[in-house]
Amino acid sequence: MIKVQEMKNLIKFLILISHLFAVEKNWNSHSAHILEKGRWEVGLFQPFRYGYTKFAEFSVHPGWFFIIPNIQIKESQADLLGFKTASKYKIFYPTPLLNSLSKLGAGGVIAPEHKMPLMFSLSGTYIGSKIINGIELTLKGGLDIGVVLGDLNSLSTIDLPLVYHRLGVYYNGWGVHSGFDVQKYFYKKFNFIFDLDLVLLPGYEGVYSFENKFLLSWNKSDKFKIMTGYKLVLGEYPYGKDFRILPYFPIIESWIPIIEFQWAGKRK
Repeated sequence: MIKVQEMKNLIKFLILISHLFAVEKNWNSHSAHILEKGRWEVGLFQPFRYGYTKFAEFSVHPGWFFIIPNIQIKESQADLLGFKTASKYKIFYPTPLLNSLSKLGAGGVIAPEHKMPLMFSLSGTYIGSKIINGIELTLKGGLDIGVVLGDLNSLSTIDLPLVYHRLGVYYNGWGVHSGFDVQKYFYKKFNFIFDLDLVLLPGYEGVYSFENKFLLSWNKSDKFKIMTGYKLVLGEYPYGKDFRILPYFPIIESWIPIIEFQWAGKRK
């Protein structure tokens, strides 16, 4: 039987995973490229993406949509300085999940006396991608706005790497993000993605978070791929600086590699 402390740690892990993989990468979700009209892509932990016009796509996370409502739209923009560009807009509504965890008293993740108010975030990102010597370079930057309709207790933060800064926009009101990705294909069916992202919450207790990710993919076809890799988070928190390699499984107190399966197809 799972002990109470193990159950608490498991809940923390599941919450962490929900935030970690909701922003991972499908075939070209990280870049300025838009899905062709009618093509869809989805993964075990990935959002469902669909190209609904030649110049735009949308994505939602189907596994969490009813407890973390979310939607993202990416639109193609005019080329700039040799870069293919796009803009990305996202709305995220975490209140239902956070309140369900608060009701459970989930191991101190959120104390049960905290009632999370209605709140949502709006994010806008400008993306530019360019192939240089066979390597695709993607640059990105944007603004995050947190809207809170009610009283949000400053003691209700979740002080876990990655999650703390993702939710910090609600406590701080705003933040900025930037980063770069590099992608390279080799041996026909393999490719890797390396990225480095910075999240800044000016004036917040724990102003920054660096996120680095390396993913290696085997592309069986344009309809199925397998990915593995890691994500490293280094940031400033109320208790000091900390870093963590993710995914991290609290029960066994160990890092485990990302294993992700992704599928794609095209609507006829």
